[in-house]
Amino acid sequence: MSVLVAGAGPTGMVTALTLAANGVPCRVLERRPQSSGSSRALGLQARSMELLAGLGLADEVERVAYRLSGASIMRGDAELSRLSWVPPQSPYPYTYVLPQSGLEEILRGRLREVGVEVEYGAEVRTVVQYDDRVGVQLADGRPLEASWLVGADGSRSRVRTELEIALDGGATGETYYLADVVLDAAPPFRDSAMWLGPAGPLMLMRLPGPVELWRIFVDMTDAAQTEELPEPSIAVLQQLLDERGPSRTRIADVPWTSIFRTRVCLAAEYRRGRAFLAGDAAHVFPPFGGQGMNLGIQDAVNLAWRLARVEQGASDRLLDGYEAERHPVAAATIRDVERRRQLYALRNPIARSLRDAMLRFGARVPGAARQASLQNSQLDLSYRTGRRRPFSPGPEIGDRAPDAALAEGTVHDRLGVDHLTLLHFDTAQGERLDEPGTVVVRIDDETDPAGTTRARYGLRQGYVLIRPDGYLASRGTDLAEVRRVVASINEPARIR
Repeated sequence: MSVLVAGAGPTGMVTALTLAANGVPCRVLERRPQSSGSSRALGLQARSMELLAGLGLADEVERVAYRLSGASIMRGDAELSRLSWVPPQSPYPYTYVLPQSGLEEILRGRLREVGVEVEYGAEVRTVVQYDDRVGVQLADGRPLEASWLVGADGSRSRVRTELEIALDGGATGETYYLADVVLDAAPPFRDSAMWLGPAGPLMLMRLPGPVELWRIFVDMTDAAQTEELPEPSIAVLQQLLDERGPSRTRIADVPWTSIFRTRVCLAAEYRRGRAFLAGDAAHVFPPFGGQGMNLGIQDAVNLAWRLARVEQGASDRLLDGYEAERHPVAAATIRDVERRRQLYALRNPIARSLRDAMLRFGARVPGAARQASLQNSQLDLSYRTGRRRPFSPGPEIGDRAPDAALAEGTVHDRLGVDHLTLLHFDTAQGERLDEPGTVVVRIDDETDPAGTTRARYGLRQGYVLIRPDGYLASRGTDLAEVRRVVASINEPARIR
């Protein structure tokens, strides 16, 4: 067995699907006795949807999710401002609202189709590393071995503990009620709304489905500091809605509840020997902005395509890029989420008034909604090693490969987690590349009659090499450089 994956949440299952797409055997171990119908995460951002499209799953997600149109800042029943979603350039330019449990059902189904069954009740207890393999012992005493171990086993990760990797950070001191509630009628706003009162935020977001099912998120920090919180029953949640949210909105049922105490933490390392951390095992933070599950999905693809290449013969130096790229992304995301958390949690009345005025002003500023939508989408995430060059005509090495229309389909249709993609601009000029595991796409007057792709990439002649996770590995007019990069990913022995 090549890879053991501890954890059957979205991060673990996307890791397994990416490995399976590359023909790499794996086993998915889940400590829970069965799948769970509850979930804290709710939304898939555009960048995650692009990666799920590479696994053939984005259309299935779209069938059961809905597109978030924006969010309202409310006071009682009055809308103070509307933060509208401005779709960025992507085949999937929205936030797609789908509870984590719904995504997990889709991922499990696809794993089953490719011959991988999640092994429930398989709890990793110990991890032992060797020069050429890693071993785990399960809670029932069974020993397992593989070439690699991926710890995607959540915020209380046993794999992280066994690897003795520090989790920097800690509790923020805030406590929230989370609940899924059925309302007797639609409330006076669309999709999502937030009340920023003196006791902290109260938020409501519509969940997909035929009934008025909504997720409620209530800051209970002040009460938790002075008394023991009651369970969030219908009566308790209804009182909170009456006091801090919309009037005349009645709760008919509460299918699920949770009391959530926020932590902000980041693993000091993502790798120790032959074992890796991904998803919540590597980073923990509150759900403001809907970034956590998406960060884990992107961890999974970034790591899994590298593991697959190493299993197929590449140098394990390729694995160094996982932590080098993903750790700074998590750190930046945590900084952004912390700014939001602190902004929403303001208690001082003067500070709250200034914040509310700033939010109202920001909602009216041209371009502000567009920038906020782009940031939330995670499409502007880049692995560039330096600053972007001024007036650069297109994406640079480390940037996400943008989509563009071709005569048949689009550029993204040619991408996949199991291969490199080479865009060859102006095929009448220059040499051709013929490398195993690389799909070559001609970009010329015939395949790009409107010139859309050439404009989007800022090239009329040359080459763009795109990694399996959709980021540029090389760009320029020198095919020898492209061959060198391909060799460094596929067969490092050729460049020694």
